[in-house]
Amino acid sequence: MSSHSNGMDPLQDERLSALLASPDFSVPAYLNMALDVTSATSDKDAPHATSDEQHRQLEQQMANLALQLQMRTQSCHDEIGRIGAELQAVLPRCCSDVGRVAAGLEGMEMDLAGLILDDAKLEDTEQKDDPLITLHTLLNLKTHLTAARTILSAASSWDETIRSIPALLAASNSSSLGSDQGDSATPSASQHLILAVEALSTLEAGERALRVMPSGREEREQVLATLRSRTEAMLKPQLLHALKKTDTRTGLLKQCVEMYGSLGKMEVLKEEYVRARPGELLTVWFSFGGTTAASVKDEDLAESSKQNEVEEDHAAEDFDFTEDDAPHPELTNPAPSTVSQHSSTPTAGPTKQQFTEFLPDFYDAILELLAKERNQARLVFGAELAPSIVARVLTECFKPIVSSFARRLESLCPLPNSSGSASSSSAGGMEAIASAYESTIQFLSLAYDQMEAWDSVSSDRATTQSNKDNASNNQITLVENIRKAFLLIASPFVPYQQSLAEAERYPLGEAASIVARDVRSVNHLEDASERLGDLAPFMFPLAEAVIDRFELLNSGYNASSTLSAIDTLLSNHASELAIAMGSLSGNATSSSSGLEFDEQHVNCALEVLRIAGVFKRYLKSFEQSVRDRLKIMANQLLDTVLEPSDVSSNIDIPDSLTPIQIRAMLAKEACSPSPSPYVDDGTGVKFPSSVVQLRRLAGLSGDSKNSPPLLFPKAVESTSRLARSSQSFVFEVCYAIPERHLRGISALPVWKQEGSSGGGTGDDSYGILPQSFITQVGEHVLALVQALEPFASDNEALGLANEVMAGVRAVAVQPWKEFVAAAGCSSTGDDNETLEALMVGKTLSKYLFVDRDIVEDVAQENEEEDEEDLDAAASTAFCNQWLDVVGTAVTGRLLERTMRIPRLGKKGAEHLAADLNYIRNVFTALGISGHPNPLLQYAAQLATMDEDSIRERIRGRDALPSGALEVIRKAEQRIAYVRNISV
Repeated sequence: MSSHSNGMDPLQDERLSALLASPDFSVPAYLNMALDVTSATSDKDAPHATSDEQHRQLEQQMANLALQLQMRTQSCHDEIGRIGAELQAVLPRCCSDVGRVAAGLEGMEMDLAGLILDDAKLEDTEQKDDPLITLHTLLNLKTHLTAARTILSAASSWDETIRSIPALLAASNSSSLGSDQGDSATPSASQHLILAVEALSTLEAGERALRVMPSGREEREQVLATLRSRTEAMLKPQLLHALKKTDTRTGLLKQCVEMYGSLGKMEVLKEEYVRARPGELLTVWFSFGGTTAASVKDEDLAESSKQNEVEEDHAAEDFDFTEDDAPHPELTNPAPSTVSQHSSTPTAGPTKQQFTEFLPDFYDAILELLAKERNQARLVFGAELAPSIVARVLTECFKPIVSSFARRLESLCPLPNSSGSASSSSAGGMEAIASAYESTIQFLSLAYDQMEAWDSVSSDRATTQSNKDNASNNQITLVENIRKAFLLIASPFVPYQQSLAEAERYPLGEAASIVARDVRSVNHLEDASERLGDLAPFMFPLAEAVIDRFELLNSGYNASSTLSAIDTLLSNHASELAIAMGSLSGNATSSSSGLEFDEQHVNCALEVLRIAGVFKRYLKSFEQSVRDRLKIMANQLLDTVLEPSDVSSNIDIPDSLTPIQIRAMLAKEACSPSPSPYVDDGTGVKFPSSVVQLRRLAGLSGDSKNSPPLLFPKAVESTSRLARSSQSFVFEVCYAIPERHLRGISALPVWKQEGSSGGGTGDDSYGILPQSFITQVGEHVLALVQALEPFASDNEALGLANEVMAGVRAVAVQPWKEFVAAAGCSSTGDDNETLEALMVGKTLSKYLFVDRDIVEDVAQENEEEDEEDLDAAASTAFCNQWLDVVGTAVTGRLLERTMRIPRLGKKGAEHLAADLNYIRNVFTALGISGHPNPLLQYAAQLATMDEDSIRERIRGRDALPSGALEVIRKAEQRIAYVRNISV
């Protein structure tokens, strides 16, 4: 219908056509526009028409419009049909064109990479924008066309693929049934199953592509779920059959890997594969524990889902270690083993030694499995998945036996506060635990070496950034698996690592008790040196073994508690030795009731002193060695490996791990699992708090460089007591005879004699012979030189004895305390400074009015003699030390006995002066520095001094600068009193 026949001009017709093509088209709008145009035309043609005529014209126009709309609608339908037919005819060509375009785009992509490199060298960037936009548009076109092709292909093949899968599964099932009746498997069974899996994979890919079409989605998902469950049910027997044939053929397993990979169920296959690998090893483990062969069924071990049940069956039958090889009535021949003869003992219960020998063999068997698994996993799963498979196999070897392992360790050494901790008859102690742990650490180091090279994936396949990212993720996963495996394997040892000090205390206490009983049984001086010489260093090998186990198990963590346990052990041992030496001293003093001098007793006493020196030297050497080891451990704690932070921060993973690195990692997880805060160690460098504690003990921190803390303070204090006890023992033996000779001289009647040979000074008494008691004391002191020299001539013994000679003069202080008390100055009796001034005497000579030149000449002569005899300086110094001690004690006792003389006549005073001068001459002859003490000469002078002089001397001491001079004044008053001189 033309516009002319409708009474419309062409302009109006275009307006109506435009409205039809407009997205805002509506029927009322179109009718109103058409009617307005028609009404305007009719009014122009018949301005005077009646209303009926106008109404008739309007109806005619509406009919014309309806006819026109019907014709245009038919025309649109015809156009749509024609376009659809064209599209249907063009679609196959489009598919082929898309394929060609895809191939072309790949080439264009390569060309584009080259263009980008070339364009980067050009300065004019405006000329390269247009090609990039064009290529980007083409790439988007390729993506859309590929998606369209995928959707159309999935829709066209959906029904056919669904129909093919049940038929393939049925064919596979019938083929497998036929193979069960024969001797060998039919290839068609696996082939049909492979085709079914491929069809199912195609179907799943089509379902993912058709998700953009919501209609029928639930139905598709239900169909896929049904087919997947049927396929997986058919795959499970195939997988189990393949797992039984891994030692002889891997083709079936490879097919299973491909099929499970196609279904996206690779993790299920990995789990089943890993569970089936360590079956024989688990048989070996539990059969060694005493389980009968029948209780460990082969089918249970092959069926990976039954592993936990096997573990529970054996858990209740775990063995207890026995000390002998007595037959066990409940045991029968265990299952055959591939791990040495220890796992096939027919009827004997296993001993500690057998288990410690069995464990390395068991580890060797696992290493053989890992070595085999390394090659097999690469063949079956590929180089990318092989390392993680090996790590998971390692974990699976121990997962079922961890609890059993822990119980067996507790049979070796009960944990502290456990029910069996009080009984050690059947326990191997911490030595057995350390032996087992050392074998475990060595095994973990070798097991780590069995893993694939860390960069195998990245070097072979990681050529793109995506592959590099995948390789990095695989590496992180692998490290996490290995770390978890190591922690699982070492988990039975964690309770011993956490309570190492407590675990060591009980066996060490038992050993200390046995040694203490032996030490207390030493009562005779003759065999004391030999027996105590063997017992004194007995505890140090035990302490060194504790440090070895501490380094092995804890690697430096919880050092304070372990050192405290060792400190208590050594301290108690030193105290027992000190008590034994004290008992020897009492026995030696009480048993030697006679006045004869025995040089053999002196030599035995000096041997006891040497034993104390041996203990002290051992302690110093042991403490230094421990400190050196703590320094090494402190540095090892900073060398962390397999840490999660290391992996996430892309730190290079080592190709191998040393046992030291593994020990440090496991010790940190057991003893310090939470991250330690970093603190300053005093040098301005921050370390983890656990490392700072170890560095402080080792003397590496800033506050410990000058004086590092004592590692064994209680032992050092007990060693000091031991040294004092040994010094007192030697002193008692050397001083016993002078003490007995001087004990009762205060009551001798000779002191009261009044006969006169004329007044004067002490030098006038030389005409009177010294009494027998003082000559015997002098002879004894002179004989000591000969008794001390044989021991002092042995350089080794002398060096050990000198270890405990510090402060030896303190053993001679008691006579001087009694001298001060006898002089009437009890208030100053405990004043160490006063006592030291009296005992040394050099500073007092100027207050005593004695001949200072004589004293100084003697001291100078002694020093010159020492300088002349340099070869024997050490020996001479040792002898002089003891002669000085004995001489000091004799001087103090003689002065104390003098103060206790009740009455001193003139003749008695001369005898006293003669005795004092005699002992002075003896000390002068010995040539000991500091002897004779000037108080001896002064006492001799006071004994024979005239009354006026002594009164003047006493009255002239008004200003007393020290406590020592107060004692001298009291001594002067005491002598004046016994001489009946009023002051």
